Amino acid sequence: MNKYLEEAQAMYAELVANRRYLHAHPEIRDDLPLTTAFIKEKLTEYGVAWQEISKCGIVALIEGAKPGKVVLLRTDMDALAMQEESGLDFASQTNYAHCCGHDLHATMLLGACKLLQQHREEIEGTVKLMFQPGEEYFLGAKAMVAAGVLENPHVDAAFGMHVNTTHKKGQVAMYSGPCYASCDGFKITLIGKGCHGSQPALGVDPINAAVHIYLAFQELLAREVQGNEMVALTFGQLAAGHAANIIPNEAVMQGTLRCYNMETRAFVMQRMQELLACLCKAYRVDYKYEVLSEVPVVTTSSAMQEAARRYCADLGVEFMPLEPMCGSEDFGEISELVPSGHFGLGCCPSDYPCYPLHSPKIRFDEEALPIGVALWVNTAIGYLKEYK
Repeated sequence: MNKYLEEAQAMYAELVANRRYLHAHPEIRDDLPLTTAFIKEKLTEYGVAWQEISKCGIVALIEGAKPGKVVLLRTDMDALAMQEESGLDFASQTNYAHCCGHDLHATMLLGACKLLQQHREEIEGTVKLMFQPGEEYFLGAKAMVAAGVLENPHVDAAFGMHVNTTHKKGQVAMYSGPCYASCDGFKITLIGKGCHGSQPALGVDPINAAVHIYLAFQELLAREVQGNEMVALTFGQLAAGHAANIIPNEAVMQGTLRCYNMETRAFVMQRMQELLACLCKAYRVDYKYEVLSEVPVVTTSSAMQEAARRYCADLGVEFMPLEPMCGSEDFGEISELVPSGHFGLGCCPSDYPCYPLHSPKIRFDEEALPIGVALWVNTAIGYLKEYK
């Protein structure tokens, strides 16, 4: 058995305890006081130097016995603004929930910190460990990049990891090239003129305009985007009015555009603006367009993914295909700037239904925790030895 995996498995009780504390105390966005206090306490306990470089953004540094390159291992820590329905004994004690697995992510990188610190003599370079807030709201990676997470010392390569319930424990999914879509979040406020519902001609109906904008945006994908392109244009909110017999002054629409092809992304966004301007003029409403997010595609380097495969093979894991999907991840802020690799770690429990990520009923197989720890350690040490 790989020695790092053997050592990680010996840490199982500690990993489970750490994970369950984080799971029971979820926090959201970049407001993570309990989570970051726990991370800092553990890093200090393990003898690992750390800094908080942005709001709740922590960077730890482990310098090896020999000089060399710098590899970044990145994790996220934030939860979702939703209620948990897992029925677990250690379920959320707040109004938020770790239904995306970020509690496992943070736990595995903490475990990797402990083992890497114990194996400093084997490290030929520097391992930089990035504990990121605000992934669910696409806040954290951008803020930490702006704060210099890729510098001082300069990062030569980066690796990310995300658990999933599509695959079982011991399976790792990998894909070279674009593997997570860009995400352009937007908010459209339509400004009309309210009036009584019995006399609609006296007002300007923003709901009517919103309905036509919604349909036009869907027709844009159906008639102006090639059928083999992976594009998702979704409205998740359409809100207006407070009474059945009153035409309101405003209607609000919020949505996301997700793409893999940057030319398609630019084309669709341009056409959205053109349609919006024309339809608002046609239906006599004013409008305000706000950008909520601009997350780039997560693109993995073929060289880094092939290297990652070799490091995974040492652990005896089973490789599984990972098909590109229109989900988004702000690790794209990192992969856009440095050569990057990414793992999808299977965590589907064997004794419970495999609910998808973000389901309130989701559970994860905690026996995957040592695999994730060993994956991090083997990747960091392996990369620094191979790429001198």
